[in-house]
This record gives sequence, structure tokens and C-alpha cells, in this order.
Amino acid sequence: MNKKLFCNFGSEIIKNKLIKLKMSTLQLRSEVIFINKIIDLQGILYEYNKQNVFILVDENTKKDCYPLISKYLPQNINLIEIKSGEENKNIETVKLIWEALSKNGADRKSLLINLGGGVIGDMGGFAASTFKRGIKFINLPTTLLSQVDASVGGKTGFDFLGLKNEIGCFSAPEKVIIYPGFLKTLDADNILSGFAEMIKHALIFDAGHYEKLKELNLNKDEINYDKLFGLIKKSVQIKEHFVKNDPFEA
Repeated sequence: MNKKLFCNFGSEIIKNKLIKLKMSTLQLRSEVIFINKIIDLQGILYEYNKQNVFILVDENTKKDCYPLISKYLPQNINLIEIKSGEENKNIETVKLIWEALSKNGADRKSLLINLGGGVIGDMGGFAASTFKRGIKFINLPTTLLSQVDASVGGKTGFDFLGLKNEIGCFSAPEKVIIYPGFLKTLDADNILSGFAEMIKHALIFDAGHYEKLKELNLNKDEINYDKLFGLIKKSVQIKEHFVKNDPFEA
């Protein structure tokens, strides 16, 4: 039997037509905020004071970074601690985050703050974006690499079957807050790995930025953090340029 197809589209009846709607729903835009004084964090997070707020840390950021910010955080803070390292970037750790959120009453209005490097940001972002079909999250990157690279874009995920970032999704944090004071807690290797990423950005996009990077003294006791902070801003702008043109960085 030949049936006629009808589609009620607004006030118009369209017969025997295939209707295609192209809708853009993917949003990968974040507000990136640079702060020189950690007290500024209090004002930025003030709007979340009445919400149930969780903060994700590992043993390193709990010891070195959390004490720097604890008194400037919203009142209702729940601490979630996981083990550090790429070897713990797996589904079992993500399940621990989900479990902590669920057992402590997280709802759709809750907020997760990811305090750490790329591993924390990737797993925390994934856990937040999938818990109750998505709750808000904020990234507080504490390594140089995560400040200049992982701070822009919406990549989240974890390793699976020995494959790096095999499972994940694109979900941008509501805010990314970059504070250079965290960098003083890093060892030389962590500084160098982040600096290598900055060099890559400069070589690809901005020769002038590269010349400024060459002038920076990377000896830990002699780093000019004010100068480094300015260079971080430039690297983030470069990364943002590429993400804007290719959100998936194919």
C-alpha cells in the first residue's frame, strides 16, 4: 500500500517531502581566565557558593596545590582524591570519580573542579561530562603542559586496552583558570615538557614568540615567572586559534 507522507512543519503541511534539518549543538568554547593573585579565585568561584562543589586531586596536587587555594574555594567542597600518573588513567579510576560524586549527593547542578595536570583534566572532564548526562566542570591546570595545551579545547577521556585516550568525548569546561603560582611546585622535567610544547606552538605559528621563548632562563631557581606568564598567554592564544578553526584538531 502506497502511503502518503505528511510532515507538520510550522503552519505549513508539506507532502511527500524528505525534510532535513542541520543543527549545530556542539559547543567547545570555554572562558579562559588568567590570574596573578590566587585570591582572585574567590571572586571567580563566588557564583558556585550555593552549589554542591567537588574538587578532583591526586596525591601531588593535594599536597602542593590544594593548600594554596583551599580558603578561596566555595563553602560546600567535597574532595575526591585519585592516584597520579598515566598508569592510573583508566576506567577504574573514572568509576571511582563517579562513585564519589554519586555517594556525596552530586546532582545536575553540581560542579567538579579539576585541580591537576592533563591526566586529572582528561579524566575529570570525562567523568563530569558523563555523570547524570553532564555536569559543569572547571579546570585548574597545575602543570606548564596542561596550561598551554590541555587548557584549550574539549578533549576528555582515558586510556583503554593499552591505547592512549582510546575512550573519551569532546566536552569543554565552563572555565579554565590559569595561575602561574602552581608552576613553582614543579620539578625541572615538568617545566621542560611544557616548554617544549610552547616551542612547538611558536615554530608552527609565530617566529617572534619563538625568539622570546629562547630568552627565557629555565633554571628552576632563576625562572622569571612574570615573563613566563606572559609567554603562556601567547601560547594559549596560538592553541585557541587552531582549536577555533578545527575543534577536533584532526
